Amino acid sequence: MTGGARPAPRLATPSREAHVSFLEALAEYHAEGLHLELPAEQLSDPDEFARYVAAVRAGVERPGEPDFYLAELRGEVPPGPWPDGYVPQGVYWWLAGDQFLGRLSIRHRLTPHLLEEGGNIGFEVRPSARRMGHASAMLAAALPLAAALGIDPARLDCEEDNVASRRVIEKNGGRLERRAAGSLYFLLPCP
Repeated sequence: MTGGARPAPRLATPSREAHVSFLEALAEYHAEGLHLELPAEQLSDPDEFARYVAAVRAGVERPGEPDFYLAELRGEVPPGPWPDGYVPQGVYWWLAGDQFLGRLSIRHRLTPHLLEEGGNIGFEVRPSARRMGHASAMLAAALPLAAALGIDPARLDCEEDNVASRRVIEKNGGRLERRAAGSLYFLLPCP
């Protein structure tokens, strides 16, 4: 937007309108060193980041090809039988106009593995948009969506040394449930 105020950020389903900005965010993550050559334990949330990598592998930078990937994220493509360990989830982009600022996923149910790592809600903000309150606002916007799915409380976790994520979770009403193996596990009420 030129000459006017930037639109307020909002959660939205993935769309082509933010395609260019989404690819720019991918480049930012790669510049941070988050790419396939890193061992999984070096990625802050490898399951979530894998969706970005899948977009790159799917060739979404070529015109006409992001449609299938975006339809999958919106849940419009029948996923077939869920592989072991996977659960239905909604994927949302945090957008200001057509600018991609971050992403959030809401898992509709949890497997034993997701109870130990992942939880109901995962979120990340692109590097150039961090420290601006986007993660807190994005999580706050997601809690009513989780409640509409029958999730209450939502379970979230983060690494013990991830002070930023811990603050975001606590700011949104997260109550520490337990600590284990370097991770913090929170329960968040869903209004």
